[in-house]
Amino acid sequence: MEALKSRRIPGRPPCLAQRVLAGAAIGFLCLFWPADGSAAKGDPATGTTLDLTEMSLESLMNVSVYSASKYEQKATEAPSSVSVVTAEEIRKYGYRTLADILNSLRSFYVTYDRNYNYIGVRGFAPPGDFNTRLLLLVDGHRINDGIYDTAAVGTEFILDVDLIDRVEVIRGPSSSLYGSNAFFGVINVITRRGKELKGTEVSGEAASFRTFKGRATYGNRFGNGLEVLLSGTAFRSEGQDLFFPEFNDPTTNNGVAEKRDGDKFRSFFSTLAYHDFTFQAAYVSREKTIPTGSYGTEFNDPRNRTVDDRYYADLKYDHDIDEKTSIAARVYYDWYGYRGDYAFSDNAINPVPPFRFVNKDDTRNAWWGAEAKLTRRMLETHRLTVGMEYRDYFRQDQRNFDENPFTSRLDDMRSTRVWAIYLQDEFEIAKGLILNAGVRHDQYSTFGGTTSPRVALIYNPRPKTTLKLLYGTAFRAPDVFEMFYTDGGATQKANPALRSEKIRTVEGVVEQSVGDHLRFLAAGYYYKITDLITQETDPADGLLMYDNEEAVYARGVETGLNGRWANGMEGRASYTYQKTWSEIGIKPVNSPRHLAKLNLIAPLFAEKVFAGGESRYVGKRTSLQGDTARAYYVVNLTLYGRNLVAGLDASASVYNLFDYRYSDPTGNKNPEDILSQDGRSFRAKLTYRF
Repeated sequence: MEALKSRRIPGRPPCLAQRVLAGAAIGFLCLFWPADGSAAKGDPATGTTLDLTEMSLESLMNVSVYSASKYEQKATEAPSSVSVVTAEEIRKYGYRTLADILNSLRSFYVTYDRNYNYIGVRGFAPPGDFNTRLLLLVDGHRINDGIYDTAAVGTEFILDVDLIDRVEVIRGPSSSLYGSNAFFGVINVITRRGKELKGTEVSGEAASFRTFKGRATYGNRFGNGLEVLLSGTAFRSEGQDLFFPEFNDPTTNNGVAEKRDGDKFRSFFSTLAYHDFTFQAAYVSREKTIPTGSYGTEFNDPRNRTVDDRYYADLKYDHDIDEKTSIAARVYYDWYGYRGDYAFSDNAINPVPPFRFVNKDDTRNAWWGAEAKLTRRMLETHRLTVGMEYRDYFRQDQRNFDENPFTSRLDDMRSTRVWAIYLQDEFEIAKGLILNAGVRHDQYSTFGGTTSPRVALIYNPRPKTTLKLLYGTAFRAPDVFEMFYTDGGATQKANPALRSEKIRTVEGVVEQSVGDHLRFLAAGYYYKITDLITQETDPADGLLMYDNEEAVYARGVETGLNGRWANGMEGRASYTYQKTWSEIGIKPVNSPRHLAKLNLIAPLFAEKVFAGGESRYVGKRTSLQGDTARAYYVVNLTLYGRNLVAGLDASASVYNLFDYRYSDPTGNKNPEDILSQDGRSFRAKLTYRF
C-alpha cells in the first residue's frame, strides 16, 4: 500500500553509523577530485570559458553585493553579515525552490506543514508566522504582500529558480533602508539577464510522487540596445499518500490521506531593458491540496485546498549622472489573491449523516508604489544615500463565508498608506576603517510613525582580515490579517489593538582568509524583541488570535568556512549555536540550539560532470504542546553535467539519501503537533539551449 511506503514517524537522534554514512557520502565526492589540477571552466549561460586557476581566493570570495546598502559594494565592506548563492551552486546542488537555497545557509532552517514552507533564522520561527520577519525582494522589488506580509519561498514563490542569477542574504535588522519586514534580514533574488542567454532554453524534469515540471525561456540583447528575457513554467505534483496517526480510525480512512498532497503552479516572468529603463512583469498561480485536516476540517476531503495568485509590473530607471552621482527610481503595481476552501462537518446540526459544508477564505489585495534614491560621493571619504518610498495599499479585502447555504462570517475592506524617507552615509574615517550609519522614518496611516537607525564600524587591518561591529533596530507593523481576520468564531478572532513589534541587535563579525583557498567567518550576536506578535489560543473561548507578548531574547555564535580550488572543487561549512528565551524564561518553540551544514562540489570529469553534496544537522526542537521534535541529519546528493553535448545539461538528484525519518513542529492550525517529513526522493532534469 503506497500510504505505508510514505508513512513518516518522529525523528530519531542521528546515531554514529548514520553520521559516518553521511560523512562518507560527502567524502565520496572527494574521491573523484582530479589529481591533475585541471580547472573547471565555462559559463553554461553564456558558453564562455573562465580559467579558475587565474582567479585568487579574494576575487572569488570577496564578491560584490547590492542589497546591504542599495548600491554595489564589496561584501567585506557591507554593514552586515552577508551570504551569496550563485546560479552555478543552484544547479550543482539541485536546489528546487528558494526554500531549498535558504535551508543550506548559515543560521537558517526551514519547516514545512504540507502547504507552505516557513523560514527560521537565528533560532526564531514561531508558529503562525508566514515569514513576515524577512523582507523578500526580486531585483529590489518587494514581494511580501499587503495582507499577510508573506515572504513566499516554496512553490508559490513568483520566480522559477532556474531564472536566478544569485541570491543575496543580508542578515540583521535592515529597517533603516527597507522599513517593515526587514526584521531579521533581507533576501534579494537577482535574476538572469537576457544578454547572457543569447537564445532559447528549454528545461524538463521528473521527480518522485509523480512530479513534473517544464520551462521555456528566451533571452537576447539586440543591436539597438534592447534586452529581452521571457520565460514560462508549469509544474504539477500528485504528491504522496500520507499516514497521520492522529486520524488512525476507520471513520477517517485509518489515518491515510489518499491523493491529498497535490501541488501545481504556472508562472511567467519577463524583463525588457533599454538603456537606463527596465520593465519587469511576473506572475504565479499556485494550488495546493491540504492533507493534514487543518483548522478542524474533514480529514481526507478533496475540497481542502488553497490557491495563491501573485503578479506585479515594475518600471525602473537607473542612471549615472557622473562618476560620483547616480539616481534611481521605480514605480510599480502589485496584486495578491488568496482563496482557501475548508470542508467541515457539523454533527450538532445533523448527526447522521453529519451536515457538511465548505468554508471559504477570499482575500484580494492590490497596491501601487514609488521609490526614488540619490547616491553621491562627497569629499572623497563620504558616500551619501538619500531616498524616499511610498506605498498605497488601496485594496485590502478579506472575506470569509460558508457555501451552500451562504453565510457571511467576514466582509472586511480596508486601505493603508505608508510613506518613508531614509538617509545613509558611508564615511571612510581612515584607510581600512569605515563608519556606515543610516536612519529611516516610516509613517503609517493606521498607527503612526516609527524610526529605525543602523550603525556599523568596519575595519580591515590587513588585506585578508575584516572586523565588523554592528548595531541596528527594526520593526514589523502588524498586518491586516493579524489585526482584523475572523471567521465568525469558528477558529479565529480579530485583535485590532495590536502594536508593532521591534528588535534591537548587536553583532560582531570576524572574517579571515586562510592560505590561498579558504575564508573563515565567526559572528556573535545578541538581540531583544519587544511587543512580539504571536498567534495563540485564547483559553476563554478556544479561538486562535494574535497578541503582543512578552519580550524574547537570543544570543548566538555562527562560524563558517568557505573554500574554492583551481581544479573546480568548492564548498562551505557552517556551525551555529543559538539560544532563545522569553522574558519569563520559557524557551520558544521550533528553536533548535544547534545547526550544522556542509556543502561540497567536486569535479568528476574535467569540466563536464560535477557532484554536489550537502548535509544538514538540525538540533532538537520543542513543539507547541511541549513535545520534542528530535534532532535530525539529512544528506542530499546531485550529479550535474553541463554541455554533455552542445547545449545540453543534465542532472540527477537524491534528496534525504539515507531515508532518515524526521519531523517538524507545526502551528496551532494543525491537529498534528509534530509533522513527519519526506523520506528519500529523486529528481532527473534536462536543460537544452539553442
